[in-house]
Amino acid sequence: MHRVLDVDSKGNDRVHWREKIWFSTREWEGEITDRRKNDRIAWRTTQGMQHFGVVSFHRISDHLTRVMVTMEFEPTGMTEKMASGLRFVKRAVQADLARFKAYAEMEDAKGLEYRGGRDEKQKEQQQQAGGRARGDADADDQDREAEREERERHRRERREAVTQ
Repeated sequence: MHRVLDVDSKGNDRVHWREKIWFSTREWEGEITDRRKNDRIAWRTTQGMQHFGVVSFHRISDHLTRVMVTMEFEPTGMTEKMASGLRFVKRAVQADLARFKAYAEMEDAKGLEYRGGRDEKQKEQQQQAGGRARGDADADDQDREAEREERERHRRERREAVTQ
């Protein structure tokens, strides 16, 4: 992400970003609203430019993962509205994903993995409390599958609405 100047973690669920966008520097603070190890990270901003989104990771095979980014933002001012209309934000995200892909495919990125805090703490607490029942894990898998099916249904509905 070549536009990013600085990222500071403020606890487990807060992150402060500073980016150079064209000729100006923008700052905002984000809150992680949902985090599932090796599945998704959702966020929303609490200060600065208003946006929210989800990064989801879909395992295709042992050495292949699809990374999907869904992001919404509210442009303010003439410059941001123009940039939104010209799809500069979309192109910037796509370019950053392409750079991440190149980085992840390099040998130097071995061991690259999600290192979330909340999920690890929950897992540790459950192990201390006597472990997690297999039924709970199956229920989590079923919930994820139901969410994926729901997202796919919404995508089909949107495609149908556009073609009509």
